[in-house]
Amino acid sequence: MKAFTISAAVALLASLASAAPAPTTPHRAPETRQFQAQITFFGADPDAFFSLSVPTDGSAFPINNPLSVSKIRSLGGATCGFTGVDGTRVVVVGAQTVDVGPPQAQISGSCLAF
Repeated sequence: MKAFTISAAVALLASLASAAPAPTTPHRAPETRQFQAQITFFGADPDAFFSLSVPTDGSAFPINNPLSVSKIRSLGGATCGFTGVDGTRVVVVGAQTVDVGPPQAQISGSCLAF
């Protein structure tokens, strides 16, 4: 009976040890969805355009190209806002092409990932 009690106690301790919680891992910050948005600015002439890869963290970035822009296209993944030299504001949400009216050079923009 003594042997049975000892072996039962050992079995119980072994099962409790294996049921112990695993060591915790350090807390990880949530993964942010950061990438470069691909934006193309088109002039009235279809051969006149330029493209930029821009941050999607909501920060403002300058646009240093004198082309009078009539359309702005985004490949998607972000909401972007642009300001023209004459004060016109254009918002592009996701993958789409938006008209700029009246056409004008763009001076700044910002994008935020979905």
